[in-house]
Amino acid sequence: MSEKLSVCFVWHMHQPLYKDRASDRYLMPWVRLHGIKDYLDMPLVLESFPAVKQTFNLVPSLLEQLEDYAKNNACDEQLLLTVKAESEYSDADKTTILTESFHANLDRQIKIHAPYHQFYMRKERLAKAGQKLSAMLEKFSNQEYADMAAWFNLAWFDPLWIKRKPELAELIAQGKNFSQKQRQRIIEIQREIIAQTIPVYRSLMESGQIEITTSPYYHPILPLLIDSNVARLPDPYTTLPERVYLQREDAQKQLEKGLALYENLFGRKAQGMWPSELAVSPAALELIAQAGINWVVLDEALLTKTTGLHIYRDEHGNLNNPEVLCQPYKLQIGEQEINILFREVVTSNEIGFSYGGRPPEEAAQALYMRLKHIQQKLFNWEHEGVVTIALDGENCWETYEQDGHAFLNELYKRISSDTSLNVCTVSDYLTRNQVRETLHNIHCGSWINADYHIWIGDPLKNKAWDLLGETRQFLSSELKTSTYSADVEKRCWEEIYAAEGSDWFWWFGEPNSSASDHIFDEQFRIRLQNVYKFLGKEYPEHLAKPIAAQVAITKPKTKQEHQAYV
Repeated sequence: MSEKLSVCFVWHMHQPLYKDRASDRYLMPWVRLHGIKDYLDMPLVLESFPAVKQTFNLVPSLLEQLEDYAKNNACDEQLLLTVKAESEYSDADKTTILTESFHANLDRQIKIHAPYHQFYMRKERLAKAGQKLSAMLEKFSNQEYADMAAWFNLAWFDPLWIKRKPELAELIAQGKNFSQKQRQRIIEIQREIIAQTIPVYRSLMESGQIEITTSPYYHPILPLLIDSNVARLPDPYTTLPERVYLQREDAQKQLEKGLALYENLFGRKAQGMWPSELAVSPAALELIAQAGINWVVLDEALLTKTTGLHIYRDEHGNLNNPEVLCQPYKLQIGEQEINILFREVVTSNEIGFSYGGRPPEEAAQALYMRLKHIQQKLFNWEHEGVVTIALDGENCWETYEQDGHAFLNELYKRISSDTSLNVCTVSDYLTRNQVRETLHNIHCGSWINADYHIWIGDPLKNKAWDLLGETRQFLSSELKTSTYSADVEKRCWEEIYAAEGSDWFWWFGEPNSSASDHIFDEQFRIRLQNVYKFLGKEYPEHLAKPIAAQVAITKPKTKQEHQAYV
């Protein structure tokens, strides 16, 4: 009988590559802004709780960009407008500032700053009065545009930095009339914070308080790279692209590149991996195991669909048979073996989607009691159970008071003072505990509905896959018939690998959308255009057109129609 319960937190930090390598410009600012809000404060919070050990998954494309901002003066459009003299703002600049400076959480980032909120309300009143954007431009002075740009940056600083850097607090108190020198200083502070990120992670890893894991380099859906037909396994009615994507070597290259960057930055080999979007197939896990990875985390739905076992919960979502989920499994694929921990979905999703709307003490106590419920259910079990709480470690905090600090501090107080809970890294747990259960297959799917629908099957997503396949085939044929330098070949392949990232397909078509869909569309097509540019060729005219403009969408309405449609 074991009274101990292990708890493994796995926080996933990810951004796609926003850099256009042909122009050397970043098309979106999200690495920089999340870099001052989410990536560094998460491990720093642990400094006050030495008994709390955690696992962080850092995607290679994110690490590359953090290094670029910290060491190479990387710039994005919003950054350049922030540091620009207000007297030089063009109408195009003003339009960008007015449209892009309020991409922040209204309650937690905008309303708490009165001057920033006033700008937001003025813009909203003009829009509700029927003012077109072009007519709005003259309603704000040049200095007000500069102030909007400054506030967009100030609002994204984590509260930790407002406390630790008095000059930030002074700027926030100033509220308006930010000089060009002050706006330049805001960006300098951002670079200083970002520059600390990787060294802090490495230091905490070396001290043993955290484990760092990785993903395939550009965060692709590995099963779809290996064989896009795999999408029909979880759902036979999936509409496939016209071209089959059958590029196992690309999947292997994404793994190799990601692991090489990890080893270069952290001085050791990665033991664990977060498969992009927790999407796997037997072939994908075989490649991951061959690459030397010891363990992965997957969604609990893949466990139930693989084994046929049921996970029972009470009316409050508490696990009633936790022994099914709260243990590791070993997957045997031919000669390869890999360990799997399946995440507990209810607790993971409550952190990600609901606890932010509750008082921090109440939310922390609710999570703690879920763990104690599981521990009680496992009391007479002869093994040490493990609860795997795995989720996005950056986007959820925007809905939380103090960017989640109050919640995390309350939670860590409770779990670190409870000696019957062992809050550890995944590798710590696997070192102490034997993996007893063996799987001989794995359900093909991801963390969303245990299938791949978010990334393939929609007409726009399928068109993107066809354009990617067309460009890759052109590149492969061109390199066989013509001679190019090794540097040109490498640059071209990097564009293909970047275009294979999951994020572009996430935003194409249904069900996801954002105010920046057109920018994601542009970024995807830029990768493909660059292949032609780097080879000195004209790219096809259709790569200049938004994907939505290239697709006539006719959606089947019934399952029978869908079956006929495919």
